[in-house]
This record gives sequence, structure tokens and C-alpha cells, in this order.
Amino acid sequence: MMKSLRHYTLMLLIVALCTVLPLTAGAASSSVTVKTQAVNLKFDGQSLALPDGQYAFIYQDRTYIPVRFISYALQKSVKWDQKTSKVTVSEPTAAEKEALAKLLAGAAAGGAQPVESKNITIKPVQATLVFDGQAKALPTGQSLYSINNSIYVPLRFMSEAVGTDIKWDQKTNSITGESAAYKAAQAGGNNGTGTNPGTGTGGGTDPVGEVKPTYENLAASATAKLTDLESKCGATLNTLYNQHKAATDDTVKKNLEDSGRQTIDQCTADFNKLVTETKAELAKYGYSSDALIAEFKKQFDTDMALIKSLAGGMLG
Repeated sequence: MMKSLRHYTLMLLIVALCTVLPLTAGAASSSVTVKTQAVNLKFDGQSLALPDGQYAFIYQDRTYIPVRFISYALQKSVKWDQKTSKVTVSEPTAAEKEALAKLLAGAAAGGAQPVESKNITIKPVQATLVFDGQAKALPTGQSLYSINNSIYVPLRFMSEAVGTDIKWDQKTNSITGESAAYKAAQAGGNNGTGTNPGTGTGGGTDPVGEVKPTYENLAASATAKLTDLESKCGATLNTLYNQHKAATDDTVKKNLEDSGRQTIDQCTADFNKLVTETKAELAKYGYSSDALIAEFKKQFDTDMALIKSLAGGMLG
């Protein structure tokens, strides 16, 4: 389990650092400034938080969301073909399902939602969208946009494309979605046994006391946090690296190099904090943390070495 997750995590980091999506190729027109929306996200009964640097916004009376995040929320695989400017959304493989579950657990752990009414610049882009093998075009007058190399799609179009009822409630600033599989599970899961179908534990709840979580559940939650940490570190360094590569002023370059080193230091500090918290959580329920922490340290050291190598031109 850890091996396949680690492989998937490495691939995400490699893509983040090595591939700058050419989203401006074929752009329809000039950039536009819009204001973000602070949104509540709930998919298949689970509250999620957008990653840092991703937003929801309304433009021309349409709500836009990042296609990758929403696809992940619906447990779909997302691939980008740089040569053809094609985004493919499809059912994930077994290994991808495992990694997606961990990523969603990290998103469910939460984070600060984007500040409402923050000004952001969006750029219209052209890309082909393929859902489960079928190319689907946006309705006339609608467009795709990019922010920080992420593609954003209209919410209603995404809902129809994936066959999932995704709703936007303007009064509560909420986006909710329920997959067909989730609806089926809910319809057949209320059997009066006391099981809470929304917990995902499969073991029900105790109305009197706390249910002891399994080692696997605690390990999965901690692994998701590690994956989220590495993804954020990779994304931050990717942005700094691209800025450094484009900079011509030596002072600007030096400042970016300092920021890169500070980012590495902060990522290391956050990792050490995660290790401490994981040890405490496992010990609370009588579990040994030795094997998991050893694997964490091995994964973190390997992945951060890769990140440093890829950003070596900036870090010196």
C-alpha cells in the first residue's frame, strides 16, 4: 500500500516540478481579473478543503472550479497531455484509487478556505476535455480558464460531463456532489443496525463511548497529511523555480533562492511536527509508530532530495 502511494506521490511531484502546462497556447484573449468565492465543499458526504493556490470564482454568472480537484473529489483520474493540450478524466486504476483515497483524506483534514473577494487573474485557454473516453465541448460562449497552471471549468458543465449531480448554493456558498455509487450505498445502507454510513469506517458507532480507530485508519490519515505536505512543498517550489528561471535581475534571483531555502526549511519543520503528532496519536490508542515513522522518514527524505535536485538551478 505504502509503496504504490509513494510511487504515485513521486509522480505528482515530478509533474509539478518538471511540467509547466502550456495553458496559454491557443488562449482566446487577454486576462481577466475576478474575485474569489469562499466556498464550502462537500462530496459524497465528506467536507473537503481546496488546496492552497486554488479557488472558486464566479465569472459571467457561472461558477468555476478547478477540474483536477473536483475530479479527485469524485475519485476520478486526471491526466494532462502536453502535446495535444488534452485533459482526460476517467475511472482510476486500483493503485490510483488507493492514492486518491489518501489525498481526499488530507483534503478532508481541512485547511483555511480561500479568502472571499480576493482579486485573481484568470487566463482563457483552449484544451480538449475527454470524459471516460468521450470528448465533450463547452457550450457556445463558455471558456476554460487557468490560474497558477490549473484549469478551471464551469460547474454546470462539469456536473453534466461526469454524470454527477454537482450543485452550487449561492446562499450558503456551498458546492456539493454525490456520485451514483454513493447514492446507491446511502439508499441501501440505512438498515437500522446503528451503522453510520457517512463515517466510512464500516464498523458503526458506539452511542456511549468513543470507537477505537484501527491502526490502518490512523496510518491512512497520517499518510494523507504527508502526501498533502509534499504536494504543497512541490507546488511552492515549482512556482519559485519558474519565477527564478524567468528573472533577469540578480537581486530578484537571490531573493527567490532565499525563499526556496526557507521553503525547504519550513517543509522540514512541518514534517517533524507531523511525525510528533502521528506518534502521539498512535500511542494514544496503544499502537506502535516505529514502522510507519521509519517509512515516513524514508519517503520524505527521498522525495525532498528529488525536489531539491529538480530545483537545483535555483537552490544552488
